[in-house]
Formats: sequence, structure tokens, C-alpha cells
Amino acid sequence: MLLVAGDTIGFSADIVGAKTLWATIGLTPLYSTKEQKADRHRHHLVKVVVSRRNSMIGQQISKVESEDRNFEVWLVGFARGEAAMHYPLGDAVIQAGDIALLEVKDTFFYRNRNETEFSMTKKLQGANIQRTDKAMLASIITGAMVFSVAFGFMSMLNAALLASGAMLLTGCMTLNDAGRSVDFSTLMVIAAAIGLESAVTATGLSAHIGNFLGVLGGDNAYLALAVVFLGCILMDAMVTNVASAVFMFPISMTIASALGVSFMPFVVTVMVGASCSFISPVSYQTNLMVYGPGEYSFGDFVRVGLPLSILVGVITVFLTPAFFPFNP
Repeated sequence: MLLVAGDTIGFSADIVGAKTLWATIGLTPLYSTKEQKADRHRHHLVKVVVSRRNSMIGQQISKVESEDRNFEVWLVGFARGEAAMHYPLGDAVIQAGDIALLEVKDTFFYRNRNETEFSMTKKLQGANIQRTDKAMLASIITGAMVFSVAFGFMSMLNAALLASGAMLLTGCMTLNDAGRSVDFSTLMVIAAAIGLESAVTATGLSAHIGNFLGVLGGDNAYLALAVVFLGCILMDAMVTNVASAVFMFPISMTIASALGVSFMPFVVTVMVGASCSFISPVSYQTNLMVYGPGEYSFGDFVRVGLPLSILVGVITVFLTPAFFPFNP
């Protein structure tokens, strides 16, 4: 038997499964008090308990749609007591105390503020329907941004600003969505890291670290490369990768000059080492972005990032001089 548009499917699931089913593109609730509209991405999923004063008590679920209601709800799930309904849901007669999952608009919370129809209302967190009506337009704008930067028509900053403005003008996102997408904690960490780098340089600490790294490197160019890479990794762990590159570049140039070799292997090592931001959540912006939502700990970054950093370091130290010799 093949599924076709308009088929009715019944599911039995817990709350987590119900949220997943509700957010599945192509599935819509069958029973409602109003006709379903296209802006479902703005709707919410709530768990409610039918009140004794509910005007729908004693009616079959399938008959509710024909009634003129002062609120809009779409029935996602229905249960009585501890169990879901096993008989055809449309034949179920609504009773006080029944538990329902409803898809609602923002106005639902205002109209049910006195708990006349439902004695308990709980909005389920993490339940969202993906918006698809503007997907093609958003893809075109994003593609145009990438194209303009890749072929040098404008800088990344200007292209991103123009793309953001186009997203707002075309309705792909709202000002509220744009505001919520800004991770101010990440911005604060980046700003603080840049300030820390300036303080380290101004106080002369960078010069002392450079001298110390130069002593560790000795007269061996390969060992000096390893020391520069290690310095980048340590700076990555304390500040951002940008500050690490700014901090380590003059130090690497000093070490190369002291050894009397080409500076290119050291510059490339700084580039790779500053980009090797694996062992700390503050090393790179994307690390911070996933740190909170992913519920990671600092130890998670160390366990995965330390072996990866060692591997990248060994490859960098031995391969860089092969392409950028010490004595060109």
C-alpha cells in the first residue's frame, strides 16, 4: 500500500516522539477548530488539560471543527489518564481531565489566561516547525553572497551585510529572529580576548615569552618550528585564534632571524597553529557556539582536541620545510 496525499495516519508516541512527529514536514493535524494556514512555523506546541468548564465537553472530536470558536487550536495528540486513545480519535467524546497536545498561535495564551477552557497549559520547549516557504529565496541570497566574495566583487563583510539586509527585506527572517541569532556571550569573549592580547604585548610579557621559546628551540630549526606551533596552541587555549596569530607572528620572526633561516616555514607554522583551535572552547567562535547548546565540558574539547592537535603539529613540523625550505 502506497501513501498518497490526503491519507490519514494514526500514531502512538510519548511526548518526545509527539514533538518529532509534529515537526515533520508533510504531516499536519487532522482535527482543528479553524482551517490550517501556511505560517505554521510561528505556532507553538502545548500540553493542556481539559477544564470542567470547557465548551467542547460531551462532543466528538471530529465535530469540533464545525463549531465557531473564539480561539484556534489544532489537535496533535489526545490521551485519557495514562493511556493514549486506541479507538478512532474522531469518535472520542471529550471529557473533563482529558490531556491533549495542541498546536496553537500566540493569541491562545492570552485568550486562555483565565483557564476557562483548559485548567493547565504547558508550552513544550524545543518544539518547532521548520519554515520552508522562503527556503529557495534564502538559498539564492546565500549563493549570491558566496559568489560575490569568491570572485572578488566585494569583501566578506559587505557581502554578509547586504545578504542580511536582503533576508530582512524579503521576509526570510524578522528583526526579532536577527536579534536572537546574535550570541552576545561569544562577542564578549572575543572582545575580552583581543584586550588580553593587547595587555600581554603592552606589558612586555610577549617579549619574555618569545625569549623563552627561543631558548627552548635552541639551534635546531625543526625544534624551533615545534616550539612555535606549541606556542600557538597554548595561546589558542587562552585567547582566540586571531589573537594567537597576532601574538605569535613577531615571536616567530624573531626566532627565524636568530637562527639565520627563512621566515616562511615559521609563518606557515603560525598560520596552521593559530587555526588549530581544538583544545579549548574559547579558541574559536564556532567552539563557543556549540559549547553551550551541545552541553559540552572543557574536558570534552581536551580529550578530542589534544590528540588532533598533536597529529596536526607533527605533520606541520615535518612537511612545512619540504615545501618552504629553511634555506631557499
